[in-house]
Amino acid sequence: MKSIIADKDKRVFLKILTTIILCMFLSAIGLILMLRSTGLRLYLLFISILIISFIMVVFYLIMLLLLILRITKGKGIPKPLIPIFEGSIKSIYPIMIMFSNMFKIEKNPLRRFFSEINNKIVILKGEKLQPEDILVITPHCLQKSFCKHKVTGDVNNCAGCGECDINTLLNLCKRYNVKFEVVTGGTLARKIIKDHRPKGIIAVACERDLSHGILDVKGIPVIGVKNHRPEGPCRNTCVKVIEVESAIKHYLRR
Repeated sequence: MKSIIADKDKRVFLKILTTIILCMFLSAIGLILMLRSTGLRLYLLFISILIISFIMVVFYLIMLLLLILRITKGKGIPKPLIPIFEGSIKSIYPIMIMFSNMFKIEKNPLRRFFSEINNKIVILKGEKLQPEDILVITPHCLQKSFCKHKVTGDVNNCAGCGECDINTLLNLCKRYNVKFEVVTGGTLARKIIKDHRPKGIIAVACERDLSHGILDVKGIPVIGVKNHRPEGPCRNTCVKVIEVESAIKHYLRR
């Protein structure tokens, strides 16, 4: 499975991460300068510990930045580092969202980049799954708003008219013998994941829901596929079915 990271998304993500590193570095410099003040001699040990901690965090974030650059260039990383890298990305991402709020930076490029990096991590793990262990989850907005057939709860209610991507996805999942569910939101998605207990998930959603879902699911690899919204959010959306099939093939190692 190939995933393409847009240059704009990459620039936004790296810009925010670099800003965080710079803030941490300047904080460490500020604390060092404070040590020269006579009035703070009593707090020497405490401030020294803070300085060391800040410097360690800066080096840690620089290493994370270098790994991100390496992965975006299509290079691998040692397998023992993958869980550490994954945990680091998921830990730093909420902080980056906070920074984007502070500096009024658009969040969707950040969310897309996070989802793509997550996909690359799943690919690097290289886990092979059986068809019955794979779950495809899509939002109900893929179904046309005028359709009278309720597919949430039972995708087999789809009439197969071909007006939306639900029928194509249903046929795809039947062909590969993987599970397919349409959900109305995060609560139902969590329930379905709990009921099916998959070992691999393919989630179709908008940038915001994808990033939230990846963070929300613990211990299960999630490949995110962004939907497209020609009529705006949450209405008559669509998805590139070939990307879903590519994700299925990745899990099955085909």
